[in-house]
Amino acid sequence: MSRQINNFAAAVEAKNLKSTIIKSDWRKFFPFFMFIFLGNPVQAQFAKPQWWFTFNQTGRFEDRWSYGLDLNYRTTGLIPLNSSLTAARAGLNYHTNTGFRVTGGYAWFGTYAPEAEQTYLNENRIYQQLQYYHKRGDINIVHRLRIEQRWREQFINETLEETISTFTNRYRYLIQFDGTITDYPESKIRLRWQLANEFFIHNKEEIGFMLFDQNRTLAGVLISPPGNANLSVALLYQLIVQQQPFLRETFLINSFRVTIFQTLDFRKKRKIKIQDEEILVID
Repeated sequence: MSRQINNFAAAVEAKNLKSTIIKSDWRKFFPFFMFIFLGNPVQAQFAKPQWWFTFNQTGRFEDRWSYGLDLNYRTTGLIPLNSSLTAARAGLNYHTNTGFRVTGGYAWFGTYAPEAEQTYLNENRIYQQLQYYHKRGDINIVHRLRIEQRWREQFINETLEETISTFTNRYRYLIQFDGTITDYPESKIRLRWQLANEFFIHNKEEIGFMLFDQNRTLAGVLISPPGNANLSVALLYQLIVQQQPFLRETFLINSFRVTIFQTLDFRKKRKIKIQDEEILVID
């Protein structure tokens, strides 16, 4: 009997020792993982801050179907404006009853190149997206995976005289959290906080010297005016860590964002209230 107890105690001790070693190993490797993810930002240099204005509209026309569109304008100056990018995106969404949303769509991007004769460089995208929403207590959590097929117009060399069209795939993963700041009646302004991070990688050597494309970390406040449940304004700060393959450098960009959300519902018969099923996600 005593031998069985001793064997059991030895087994428990060995298991605890193994668990301690595993935890210790993770702690040893944790700085290494942090170095991988933060090494590029440490070596990066700051680019000009930018202002990013977005109009985002979602329209529900069936319980399972909706559309989404957004218009984007970025500038590195306000007075005067110093345009850097203009974009438009549209997609068709299918909603499941388990919190998933499947999307397919098209987007056009124009990147301004003021130092060249050509005003902007064109980019056409086709994208597929899977989004999942769930709650943890009073906090909404959104996971979004997007795959983009990108046809990009790029300069061939430093002379900025000729361009070439390249094709690449890019993969994006976003996680977003949001929760209530104030819980006023509908006659009052409603405030919510938002926090998100999105990571981008691509799979073609022609557009860069590494798989990493960019990372966006975002935080801000979502404001809903009184008496209008379909309109909200987001005031956000975003830190962008972006690789510039042409310059073979990585830049940090301080981005200040103003986003207007419009949520429409064209359904005649509604089984679910739109406020319960539409989570505003920053793009």
